[in-house]
Amino acid sequence: MRDVLEPRSNSLNAVRLLFATAVIVSHAWAVGEFGVEPSAGGTTAGVWAVLGFFGISGFLITRSRLSGQTSFRYYRARFLRIFPGFIVCIAVVGFVFAPLSILLDHEGSWSFGSALQYVASNAALYPPHFSQKGVAGTLEHVAYPIMWNGSLWTLFWEAACYMAVGVAASILPRKALPPAALVLFVACTALRLLCDADAISVPMQATRVLSLIIAFTAGATLFLYQDHIRVSFLAVAGALAVLAISIPLGMVQSLGSLPFVYLVMVAGCLLPLTRIGSKYDISYGMYIYAWPVQQFVMLTLGASASLPMVIVLSVLCTVPLAFLSFVLVERPAQAWGKGLTEKPARPTPEPSIL
Repeated sequence: MRDVLEPRSNSLNAVRLLFATAVIVSHAWAVGEFGVEPSAGGTTAGVWAVLGFFGISGFLITRSRLSGQTSFRYYRARFLRIFPGFIVCIAVVGFVFAPLSILLDHEGSWSFGSALQYVASNAALYPPHFSQKGVAGTLEHVAYPIMWNGSLWTLFWEAACYMAVGVAASILPRKALPPAALVLFVACTALRLLCDADAISVPMQATRVLSLIIAFTAGATLFLYQDHIRVSFLAVAGALAVLAISIPLGMVQSLGSLPFVYLVMVAGCLLPLTRIGSKYDISYGMYIYAWPVQQFVMLTLGASASLPMVIVLSVLCTVPLAFLSFVLVERPAQAWGKGLTEKPARPTPEPSIL
């Protein structure tokens, strides 16, 4: 795999943009109350996309940590990649989206104190149990009342995976990392298989987090064993076969995780879409702004909303926000970080979420 996945010339930005759009399509069913969302093996398009995001992150973040940079530079780069765009997003939601929503929902109200608390409570990347879902008095007459951004919960776990990779690379010998990643992947997969078989009972949120960890460690394992992994017709066919078996069994997020992440990375290797996102990588912005945009679309359309209308308007309205996030926040933050220690260079694809 090392021979075909060129760090500076691949289609992973395009793949991530596709995943971000899939999340918008998936969430349209929920925010618009359009019935049961179609799924494959109990896994919706949005979940497939998030698993793909985490798989790509596992591969690229592990590569980044083992590239020879210092621990400080690694953590700084990860912080600047995810946090500035996030903090601006929740501030925009609290102080722009929320008060504007009152113009459409005349029975609601907005307070500066609640908006400030929303930003402060969520500033640690939407921490579980401590995050605040909304701004009091807003979004009271939609399918998901109060909740201004239902996508952000994954970012805390994305950052936790970043930290885990950083710590593991600092305390373990280089040669111990591949077997350690493989053992962790197998253990988490076995645990999720037990959950799928109802052999053990764990909270639903815990199984969701476990699925993210499996996808991330699958990507990390693929990177660490990339010299032993081939991109060939037989390998792709085998991965497709295992994935196809996992769908009717309802084991996509366990048995199907590794073959799915492998196929995602192969797509990044072989698809001729290297120009998409090479200059403006808006996938992260698409992910963090889509849900509040969709809530705003539902406030605007109300009972006249249709599924295609919500999807199209959500995508069209999210793209400019994602573009502004990248140009005004994400890219300057990353450039500033790089400028502290090195000359500017063409950016390489890095995880956008999660």
